[in-house]
Amino acid sequence: MFKVAYSKYKNVTPSLIKKEQNLSGVSTNRLSNTIGSLINCSLDHITFTFDSASGGSLCTIKHDDLLKRATFNNEMFCVVHAHSAPITDIQYNTFNQSIVATCALDSVIKLWSVSEEPELAMSKMDPLASIPISENRSDCVQWNPNVDGIFVSSSLNTVYLWDVNEGQASNVQTICTHGEAIQGLCWKKDGSLICTAAKDKSMCITDPRNTNTNQNLKIQNSKTSNKDTKVVWLGTSDCIMTSVYTPSFTREIHLWDIRNTSEPVHESSIDSGNNVLNPYYDHDTSALFLVGKAETNIKYGEVFLNNSWSFTHNSSQHIDDQIKAACLLPKYGLNLMKCEIDRMILLTRNSVYPLPYIAPRNDKSSFHQNLYPDTFNVYKPGCTKTEWLEGKNSDALKAPLNLTSQKNFGKNEEKSQSNSLASVDSPSVQPAKNSDPVVSVLVPSINQQSVQITPSSTDNNKIDKPDTTQIEDASSDKENNQKKPENVVIRSAVNQSLQPNPKPLTPLAAQSRSSKVKSVFYQSKFKYINGKTANKNDHITNIRGLSSMWSAESNGFQINTRHAAFFVSGNSGQIGVVQLNKVGRLDDTVNNTIVNKVKCSDFQWDLFDENTLAAACDDCTIKIWKIPEDGLDKSLDEPELSLTGHADRVSSIKFHPYAKNVLASASYDKSIKIWNIDACQAMITLQHHPDFIFNFNWSPCGTKLATICKDGYIRIFSPLQSDQPILESKCGPRKDAKAARIEWVLHGRGLFVSGFGSGNLRQIFLFDSETLAELNSEDINHSPSLLIPYIDQDINVVYLYAKGEETIILYEIQEDEPYFQVLTPFKPDGSHLAIGFLPKITCDVKSAEIAKSFRLTKDNRIEPMSFTVPRVKLSFFQDDIFPDTIDRCEAYLSADDWFSGIQMQLNYINLQPEGMQRLSEMIAVDQGNQNSRQKDMIKKVETKNGKQNGHTALNLNENDGNMITAMLQRASLFHQNKSDDDDEDDDNSGWD
Repeated sequence: MFKVAYSKYKNVTPSLIKKEQNLSGVSTNRLSNTIGSLINCSLDHITFTFDSASGGSLCTIKHDDLLKRATFNNEMFCVVHAHSAPITDIQYNTFNQSIVATCALDSVIKLWSVSEEPELAMSKMDPLASIPISENRSDCVQWNPNVDGIFVSSSLNTVYLWDVNEGQASNVQTICTHGEAIQGLCWKKDGSLICTAAKDKSMCITDPRNTNTNQNLKIQNSKTSNKDTKVVWLGTSDCIMTSVYTPSFTREIHLWDIRNTSEPVHESSIDSGNNVLNPYYDHDTSALFLVGKAETNIKYGEVFLNNSWSFTHNSSQHIDDQIKAACLLPKYGLNLMKCEIDRMILLTRNSVYPLPYIAPRNDKSSFHQNLYPDTFNVYKPGCTKTEWLEGKNSDALKAPLNLTSQKNFGKNEEKSQSNSLASVDSPSVQPAKNSDPVVSVLVPSINQQSVQITPSSTDNNKIDKPDTTQIEDASSDKENNQKKPENVVIRSAVNQSLQPNPKPLTPLAAQSRSSKVKSVFYQSKFKYINGKTANKNDHITNIRGLSSMWSAESNGFQINTRHAAFFVSGNSGQIGVVQLNKVGRLDDTVNNTIVNKVKCSDFQWDLFDENTLAAACDDCTIKIWKIPEDGLDKSLDEPELSLTGHADRVSSIKFHPYAKNVLASASYDKSIKIWNIDACQAMITLQHHPDFIFNFNWSPCGTKLATICKDGYIRIFSPLQSDQPILESKCGPRKDAKAARIEWVLHGRGLFVSGFGSGNLRQIFLFDSETLAELNSEDINHSPSLLIPYIDQDINVVYLYAKGEETIILYEIQEDEPYFQVLTPFKPDGSHLAIGFLPKITCDVKSAEIAKSFRLTKDNRIEPMSFTVPRVKLSFFQDDIFPDTIDRCEAYLSADDWFSGIQMQLNYINLQPEGMQRLSEMIAVDQGNQNSRQKDMIKKVETKNGKQNGHTALNLNENDGNMITAMLQRASLFHQNKSDDDDEDDDNSGWD
């Protein structure tokens, strides 16, 4: 499928630092290949191993040391002889950044306390506990990501579960899950399950608290070789990622759905090499970094888990030295103001090397919140240790990642120290909801899946559900950040009595969180919209003198049900007008035009008089033209009237959606005037724009105006109340962008913005119109042409097109997360200059046509276009895609009435044709018949097995009833298909 939605992290690039900022002189040539990590870091420290006589030495440095000291020296750094054999893994505690666990080939696991030595200005490591292992080696340690004081370790084919309390560790459980050595070990992010991969080409999903190993889930992967298999559990989802080395010497990434383990859901071949690629996964942004041992390339990509699970390889970065190991810096240590998405700490053959990954943004002076989703909480566990050991589970908590939370992180961390290793219970953590007290049923629930589930399924159980407990925990901070951004200025309250729209305008941010969870599983009714251009016989061709040069503030093409208007080449501001019903080739003679005598910037048809056209001119005037009923039989050079009042040329104009002869105009004098055309006078002037106004638009209720300015601010005015904005916020496209568009969506509850990022990156945004909080944003692609939106207000479908391009991009806007649903794009033949849409009442409802438009092309023609929703039963009225639409045939108010503040009541039109039954009614009837058949079937079964045979009547439980219902549905479907086949055979039975 043609992909148009690009991730905001697609163009993330590494920022190579100077060699003086590396810690050089570190020898790692003799380090062996292990399944663990030979380097790890906390927010303050970096701990790594290096070549030594015993191979078991550790060095701990601060992140700032990379900038101060360029050469490794045992006397200037904290170096300890930690183990008597080579170290195999280093892991910092998730909730106590000062505790680090190490394991080695000497069969000992050690816990260390990392702190500062103020007198020597260096770090220090103090031993806390030493844990001997019965095996002859210890390969890997992993702290529980959701419970403090719990970790697992692996030794050969055995997994140990450890409980750390007051510096002492006790073995809770010993699990032997494989017949051969374990090569990979990871936790699920909620801390409930672990996954292991072994040399016997199998993976095992285990609850480490469960003593019954027969309930473990085994996964066989025959596509791997004898080399190591690396495994990563992707957050709290049901997806496991493995990095494998195939027998054909290729390195691949496999994505597994633990509910359907017969084969990988997705396989992505990366390249060929000698070693398996070590994966480093960012659980917040789904970024994936792949590093091969002793190689010089780092591969960056993204894992997509929304609709169909997949992996996309974005870029590769070459490093001058061979990489021995790597780790990711915790999120709270990133430089957020520089748009740093991740930072890798590399242990190369001769140095320790930080490698930040930066998202390209032109504006580095402001914080880009859309780049930083909520991150997993690293100072508050989601579950207490005692509850977890008793078998209870809870979702991992999340916390906002922004400048304020980053600044306050140290305070939160100090509070968590008392809960880390000193005590078993954590009294500050609230018990998690929806927890399961029975350990033995956690993993068996996976094995009991009898239905084959694939990522493309539309079942609600398919996609990972957001964590409800973490949302509740951070809801106060997150909602405050969403509702009241720091840069939002609220001028005054809006008088709700002036809202004429009968539909309630509930703020999006105030909606319940539970409703947003449902939208993740939403399948759009409009996903497969089918666009089609009309036959060439219906085109208007041979348009003479067509101009393609107009400003970004104008669409350059306007239509109504009678006429189409477009710019004509020349210096006199000519506007061509053709009648849409006169199809075919136009005469070769010069077309009659409207002559404004000065350059024209924008024009628009009157919404309630299809023969009236308003034109914005460079002589600071707005000219009103009257077009004859039969079209232009000659060129017009004298307007009906001219509106004067602006101090600079007029850039764009908009008629009021419901009041006749009310017109708003924006000018280069940085003001917006609202005109009473009947009085030829500007009644309201809206100031407070320090820079050029890119675009503005009326709200669906007609009482507000939303503007977007070159200074990067969005402003909302209530012109009947005040000439000052009631709300403004610096958000959306970057400051000093070259163009932007703004539209009201979701019946006035949202604002849709199309604009540019850095490097001509085209972006779309959705804001809450009540708070101007950013709800979502999407990076589309790189192009110099602005994406011009058309909003279908009835069904919230957005059509995006750009001058000089061929593709029309479609989105559906939802009221719940993720807000943007990508629909199937439409790519007609040839590029277009502009597109105009007709009102909804012109659509052919019987053929499920939801939009009708005309396209102005580069080859001097106007082409009709139609957008339909594919439906099977077109004999019924598709009421689910045709809601009642606003009646716009006549104006609701005169200009004087509107300026007087008179309220209005909108009328809605039912688009159902006469004689057509609603689809919803037909479905209700079928459902009723189905329920009746089910009752009859149950009654027959009860009669057959009842007292007539001397037995007690059979009582069917709910499962039996559901089974009978499913059987009836299949039988009904088979009977219907067979009837359709029979009808088709009858139709085709005759001879030609």
